[in-house]
Amino acid sequence: MTNLSLARRKWIGVALVSLIPFLIFVNYIYGFYIISLPAMVILSILVFLGWCIISEVFSSVSKMYNDSKNTLIAIGENIPSVDNEVNSLDNMISLLSSKVKDGLEQMKDFSRVTGELNKEVSKKVLIFSTILQANDLFSKNSPGEEVVKFLVEHLQQLLEAKFCFCGLKESSLGEIKIISAVSIKIEKLEEFISSKKTEFSNIKKTVLIDKDNKHNNNLFWTQNLDVINFAIIPIFSKGEVIGMVGIGNDKECWSFSSDDKDVLNLFSKDVGLVWEHERLSTKIEELEIRDYLTNLYNEKMIVQRLDEEIRRATVYQRPCGFIVMKIDNYDEYQKKFGLIESEKILKQISVMFKHSLRAIDIAGRIKSNIFGAILMESNKRQSQEMAITVKESLIPVFGDKVQLTFSVAASPINGITAAEIMTFALTNDGASENK
Repeated sequence: MTNLSLARRKWIGVALVSLIPFLIFVNYIYGFYIISLPAMVILSILVFLGWCIISEVFSSVSKMYNDSKNTLIAIGENIPSVDNEVNSLDNMISLLSSKVKDGLEQMKDFSRVTGELNKEVSKKVLIFSTILQANDLFSKNSPGEEVVKFLVEHLQQLLEAKFCFCGLKESSLGEIKIISAVSIKIEKLEEFISSKKTEFSNIKKTVLIDKDNKHNNNLFWTQNLDVINFAIIPIFSKGEVIGMVGIGNDKECWSFSSDDKDVLNLFSKDVGLVWEHERLSTKIEELEIRDYLTNLYNEKMIVQRLDEEIRRATVYQRPCGFIVMKIDNYDEYQKKFGLIESEKILKQISVMFKHSLRAIDIAGRIKSNIFGAILMESNKRQSQEMAITVKESLIPVFGDKVQLTFSVAASPINGITAAEIMTFALTNDGASENK
């Protein structure tokens, strides 16, 4: 019975109270043989069971009434003032249904707002992740252009733009050079910027073209670039404009949000930091005279010192020699044993190379796998002898690991400038004389 609905329980109770007893009474009247006492007992039991079921039905309705009443009181709602409890229950159920419906609508709104918040949070996380990855590229001494391209590609994805680009001013000419462009040809951008050089040179703040920002003077920008919405954000360094970041899309009746503007400003500042870092790194490299790995003189310093020694030798009519030692299989060695092991052997070779020379000679690393040495007051024959001495000191130690090629040149026989001497030594002409 507990699994049956209220309607079924009601009709079973009615049948037990009235219908079944009536049928038994009819059978008894019309002559069917039924013992009076048992019949009365059965009738009494059936009537009792029927009234129990009916009572249980009304108890369920009463419990429903009380529960509905208590629920309305708990949520602070007024109970409908109806004298009839059945009608009152109907009103209370209607009111509760209305509240449940409103609650479901609020849940839907909450779910929608939560979804939007999750989307915004995911976007923020992606932004910071992109910045962190860009900083990681910084730490690995990646070229500035590579970092800028990384930022531009991710900026297009974050803002769902049709295209995105970044241009920086060249230090020599002051003209904007497109460093990176996604989904648009660099030639098209450079032609567009070149044709509007005056307008772009005067940009000192963010320029937006969208539903809420219609600048008649700039509407032709969107027409030329075949987009509906367009944004240009200047890149600053020490208060000066050094470039720009631009995006465009084809979204109808759309405007750049404050979050979009913040993202654009954040990325423009990050590009500015990249440019400043690259500029400072270039200045530092120009000031450095030592190779970072071997601590020998770098190529710039070797060229400078070689020019000085050649001029000195010319004035005093003395010779000046130059040795080049090349590791022929350096690339294969690096692929086989890895970067760390290849740098380790370069350091070892550089130490022995320098110690094999005279104290007055100047050693340096002029290429990744090429070492050079300026031999003071040494003619061509003496330079060849020194090359043999260096070779004999290195081959027993590294002969089974690397392949070394030596070449020599001397001034004034093979040239009267550092460029001529080094070119001769690095070509087959210089190498063929002493391998």
